Amino acid sequence: MKKWMIGGVITLALIGIFVGSGFLALSHYYFKLNTTDALTVEEVGVSDEVAKKEQESNIVNIAVLGIDRDGDGSNGRSDAIKVISLDMNNKKVKMTSFQRDTLIYIPEPENDFDKLNHAYWYGKAPLTLKTLNYNFDLDITRYVAFNFDAIEHIIDTIDGIDLDVHDNELKVTNDYIKGLNSASSNDVDAPYLTKGGLQKLSGRQAMAYMRNRYVGDDFDRMNRQNKVMEAMIDKVMNQSYTELLGLLDACLPYVETNLTMNEMISFGTKVLTFDLKNIEQTQIPASDNKNKTVSYKGYSPLYVMNSYQDLVRDVHAFIYNDTEYQPSQTVIETEATIYETFGRVQ
Repeated sequence: MKKWMIGGVITLALIGIFVGSGFLALSHYYFKLNTTDALTVEEVGVSDEVAKKEQESNIVNIAVLGIDRDGDGSNGRSDAIKVISLDMNNKKVKMTSFQRDTLIYIPEPENDFDKLNHAYWYGKAPLTLKTLNYNFDLDITRYVAFNFDAIEHIIDTIDGIDLDVHDNELKVTNDYIKGLNSASSNDVDAPYLTKGGLQKLSGRQAMAYMRNRYVGDDFDRMNRQNKVMEAMIDKVMNQSYTELLGLLDACLPYVETNLTMNEMISFGTKVLTFDLKNIEQTQIPASDNKNKTVSYKGYSPLYVMNSYQDLVRDVHAFIYNDTEYQPSQTVIETEATIYETFGRVQ
């Protein structure tokens, strides 16, 4: 299996693993989820140009959002932003990861530039989908969001993960452990890390490691997130079917979705026939993409892309196999305004 995000595992499990277990089993798990209403293409700003993409391509896109609330009582920010694409014709799954600090335009009601992960902060999942659709010409109406607290719970449920922690990451990780211990109502504090190297981390220690945003840049933070997810996947893949069901059962209260039960049955029936050992992945932008950083509204860094139009072309080539796609006028005008406001990448 290629290395991919735990949110994808949760999502595919939700839409596939219970299909063969009958209606009662599916109902048991479905009603443990936090469910929301379906979103129309109008509500999430799907343009007329791409409104028929799903029907024409037979590719279903589902946004996967990892929410970090930081214990501040706000909506939180979507610090992990992925799109799972179910290619029904070719029986494959693709996953696109979007960098959270990318400078984009957040449409109505915000109508302003900001970093991508702030869309959730302002308007939760609906505004995040609307923002992805607006900036990348996508057609997303479905989502699965999970609280990062679920990761701590999962890791503790599987008795920790093995992770190689670099020496220069220790101090900031311990600072976050201290903060998480202070914010938790749990009387048992997680111990601080005393050395670098390969070691077993508890759920809270791993969460602190993931939240480190001060060592390296945002790509380094994404890499730390991926390392935790990969370690989780490695351990989860060795669980028995019964253990997996128990693990999923424990995680569901942390998950929110607007997928209906009928969609889970329909998608799941098809996904069970896919090759899930070969999941294709891409990252938008790529880590070697030329960009510059700016500050805006007191936030930094925000990454200005070398070409927003090229990003959209890359997204459509990867998700829809459409190598001839030309960005919409909305994308072209938004890119021009970004460069006029923040300057071009030199």
